[in-house]
Amino acid sequence: MLKKVLVIAVFLPLALGSVATPLRISLPPLMGAVPVALGVSWGLFQQEGVEVELVPLPGQRDRMVAFQARQVDALVTDLASALMLASQMPDEVAIVSTAYFPVSQEVPHLALITQAYSGVKELSDFVAEGGDRFRIAVPRQSDLEFCLEKLFESHGLLLPADRFIGQDDLLINATWVVFGMVTAGVLPQPYVDYLLHYEFEGKPELVVLSDFAGIPIPPSVIVFQRVFLSARLDELNAFFRAVNRAVERLNSSPREELLATGWDTAVELFFPGLDPETLEPEGRARVEQAINEIYIPVFPRPGPVPQDLFELVREWADAKGYLVGEVEYRQVTTAWQE
Repeated sequence: MLKKVLVIAVFLPLALGSVATPLRISLPPLMGAVPVALGVSWGLFQQEGVEVELVPLPGQRDRMVAFQARQVDALVTDLASALMLASQMPDEVAIVSTAYFPVSQEVPHLALITQAYSGVKELSDFVAEGGDRFRIAVPRQSDLEFCLEKLFESHGLLLPADRFIGQDDLLINATWVVFGMVTAGVLPQPYVDYLLHYEFEGKPELVVLSDFAGIPIPPSVIVFQRVFLSARLDELNAFFRAVNRAVERLNSSPREELLATGWDTAVELFFPGLDPETLEPEGRARVEQAINEIYIPVFPRPGPVPQDLFELVREWADAKGYLVGEVEYRQVTTAWQE
């Protein structure tokens, strides 16, 4: 009897330790998160034999801190944030693939939006005499800040840092723009379409100052703890098989089907806290109309991060003082191949 108890005592911890732990990933409100979010909603990860746990976190800085503390195994994030993580922990960060790359899209991915009454007619107004009264909502230390500065540089303009108001929450930025709390805001899709098409009494006329044509737009990326790549390779492969299946379904499904099957997921991802079911009929109709106007792009399959864009963002982030150490492309990128 004692021998049997000892055997159970020895093997029970081993059995418990062998229980598969979920792949913990945190998603931002970016297009690159859509295939993962819908892949979970559609059950594609389970079908591939990997359990994915979405870890909701309120902001980008929270996601980065959670990654540093190993509270999550992976992130979808913008390239600038990935580089900042890599500069802090180069041997632990693996930028495995692109998440969403806005290449050759019919509708621009970014827009600089202002109110018609703002007094700003062109980019030079922000740096002209009196331009210090104008403020632009843009997340600092982000791809959006990179794109904004490159936009002004392309017009031979240097935008002073005091024109920025940093805010990680893109939904708040959009609210600031529509209510005139800032002069302008840099927003990606789907916030651009939602902001332009959400109608309410007294809404000001909104003007797109620039759609960032000709400006390099970095891809959002999927970042893993490097230890995960070596210890749980089968799960990594299953994860990307499911992501690719989600991309194929996204690109092949009729718009009506996507809105029907992905409605709740999209609302929760981009507009957390907004529950259309709790709105008055008129308010719900306005929300639904705006969401129905959102452009659904073609989603590329995950692929290697282009080195030229990597270097552009790295040089910019380094010049801004955002990197605390060296970041080399070959050291921190790991192209996924099953």
